[in-house]
Amino acid sequence: MSDTVNKIKDRLTIVEVVQQYVKLTRAGKYYKGLSPFTKERTPSFFVSPDRGLYHCFSSGKGGDMFTFLQEMEGVDFRGSLKMLAEKAGIPLEDEKPGERDLREQLYSALASASSFFSETLKEKPEALSYLKTRGLTEETISHWSLGYAPNAWHALRDFLLGKKFDDVLLERAGLVKKQENAEGSVQVAEKTADSRLYDRFRGRIMFPIKDISGRVIGFSGRIFEDDEKHPQAKYLNSPETPVFDKSRVLYGLDKAREGIRELGAALLVEGQLDLLMAHQAGYHNTVATSGTAFTLPHVEIIKRYTQNLLIAYDGDRAGISAAGRAASIALQAGMNVKIVKLPPERDPADILLENKDVFRGAVKSALHVVDFYLAHIADAKYDPRTFRLEVSRTVLPYVAMIPHKIDQAHFIKRVAEVLQVGEDAVIAELKKVDGVQVAPKDQSVSTNSRLLPTNASREPFLSRSDVLERLVYGLFLLFKEKKDVVSADTALGALKGALGEERTEELLGRSLDTSAALFEADFFLESHADEAIRREAVKEVYEALLKESRHERYREVVALLRVAETAHDGVQTEALMKELNALALKLH
Repeated sequence: MSDTVNKIKDRLTIVEVVQQYVKLTRAGKYYKGLSPFTKERTPSFFVSPDRGLYHCFSSGKGGDMFTFLQEMEGVDFRGSLKMLAEKAGIPLEDEKPGERDLREQLYSALASASSFFSETLKEKPEALSYLKTRGLTEETISHWSLGYAPNAWHALRDFLLGKKFDDVLLERAGLVKKQENAEGSVQVAEKTADSRLYDRFRGRIMFPIKDISGRVIGFSGRIFEDDEKHPQAKYLNSPETPVFDKSRVLYGLDKAREGIRELGAALLVEGQLDLLMAHQAGYHNTVATSGTAFTLPHVEIIKRYTQNLLIAYDGDRAGISAAGRAASIALQAGMNVKIVKLPPERDPADILLENKDVFRGAVKSALHVVDFYLAHIADAKYDPRTFRLEVSRTVLPYVAMIPHKIDQAHFIKRVAEVLQVGEDAVIAELKKVDGVQVAPKDQSVSTNSRLLPTNASREPFLSRSDVLERLVYGLFLLFKEKKDVVSADTALGALKGALGEERTEELLGRSLDTSAALFEADFFLESHADEAIRREAVKEVYEALLKESRHERYREVVALLRVAETAHDGVQTEALMKELNALALKLH
């Protein structure tokens, strides 16, 4: 694995990778640009080609090309490795011979199929007219590469065979399928053209499904022209292939990820038309599932970009039920989930076509899933007893799924208020729900890590002292790297003077990612070009760290002193008073 990483870094530069996402300009030995992680007007994002690192001073994020791709594409390390390996033309170590070639051939065949469908749509005015009556503009149709599959048995197959693709590949891509024999068993395709193979998609409006990089990996087709002798399902999706796993693909994510990141939430809809109309109306954070129910892998994909999910399914009973199932999966994964309440029997595409303001108001008024179902049950006008039973049966399971106990406590109180009962009664009912763990009403939740959601960030808040400590630590590493022994010893002495021997040894002994500290130190020295000014600036940093560490210790001693006085511990109180007085003299 490390060999592959090194090969990739030999072939690609971090500037090449970052420039695909951020406009960079030269700034001395660095490149700078506007942060892709925050909204800013003054560049605080820097790339060091020498070190192969980037650092964003506005968000604190930094790392190498792999880290950057993980942030921008929402993939894990393995995903970033795969993407960069493909870009660099390097096979992965655990990749079987021919696997990469097969994927590339599949991508090529699927891209050609998409182009074929797009061109065919232009020759099918009835299909084009249908899409326009549904509210789609020509720009949207073109931008999303919508197409049409002719109502013929071999139109696509003949076209792709003419492009020198073979039947085996087309079958692997899910573009053609075999006729079954009389006994119903499937015949095996030969390498040569096989008349038993026919187009999977016929007489359908085609929606290309793309991966995060924008490559076509499959299709969803809506019936437009049916064959009475061979009736087909209204919707048909590509089968599972080496490049398409529908449980791990969200339609539109390649275009929605930036909107999700920018708006801090994802809007989930059911159908392709719902998504297209939403994007056309400016909801660029909208995604949809691709021919499958919403799954945990879908949640994990969305969580790479945001913790907030809005669900806008159809307003009928089936849509509300499906929204509940999706919400339960997302809730248990630690997401903050809201449901958009749409008019009965209407889907997002219809509402956006008829009145965008209605949809806008519904999205703006989206309710947390618990509040949504409380309101939904209230709308049913049950008698008081039935209302309480429905809340217990329908709403409490969602409260039970909330992993964050502070959040859960809030909704326990909310349900108690709605039912006009005590919180203890709600907690008692909640404990009957399978697998639920409820925090006692009087339990402290301020700092208890057990009560944090499983996905909660444990990244500590960086105080001024923390920032200075990291900078001095980075200076020590940098001077050591440059073999400047005197300066390295001085930096080490500054750390020991501020933190003490024990904490300094602990800091140096940790297995830390030193890239951020090195980058900041290098940038700090580079920003002071004059040698004399640089020496003075470094000295001031050392002094500032010492002063901040003393202030921190002073605050700690004050807190400890209060505890000792409350406990009437005279010996401890006297010792702490002496330390406090000594610190006070050093601080003035």
